[in-house]
Amino acid sequence: MEIGRLMSRLLGLMSQGLGLREDHLRSLLENNDDYSAQAHYYPPCPQPERTLGLRPHFDLKVLTVLLQEEGVVGLHVRNQERWIAVHPNPDALVINLADQMQVLSNDKYKSVLHRAVNNKRKRVSFAMFYGPKKDMSIQPIPELTDETTNRPIYSPYTFNEYLEKYNNLQGDEIRMIKETFKINYDII
Repeated sequence: MEIGRLMSRLLGLMSQGLGLREDHLRSLLENNDDYSAQAHYYPPCPQPERTLGLRPHFDLKVLTVLLQEEGVVGLHVRNQERWIAVHPNPDALVINLADQMQVLSNDKYKSVLHRAVNNKRKRVSFAMFYGPKKDMSIQPIPELTDETTNRPIYSPYTFNEYLEKYNNLQGDEIRMIKETFKINYDII
């Protein structure tokens, strides 16, 4: 319930940041939202520089709330071609913007590329994911687009179509799924 209240507050602030009514994102996702959680246990690793906990990736949904274990750095975010360690703060949660938020905002908010690294000490992290149900249609919010300077960057798709593309990719490349829905205005 508390995570639900936090998500609601975050969506309200993000709506305002986009110049929309405070309840815009909440009402858009209302009755179409889905929560899930994951806990990750990383055992002690004698040579952490030779391993990787989770490969670089973008989160799939709208928002991720991460609780990190105090005193152990395990999260890195990509910024301008380099990895930056996110040091745990016992009084804070980490909020990651995910792919669906980037699409809904028509690229005004960006999904964050991140990875998890191993340590010589054991580490536990807990993530709550908030996003759409599989049948929800995802597209840039119409109030954020127009036909001249702010054209929609993405074509509409269902979250299930996004997940199917994600699940069909193979190999170790970074899964850039949202880009497959980008509109190429040069060929239109």
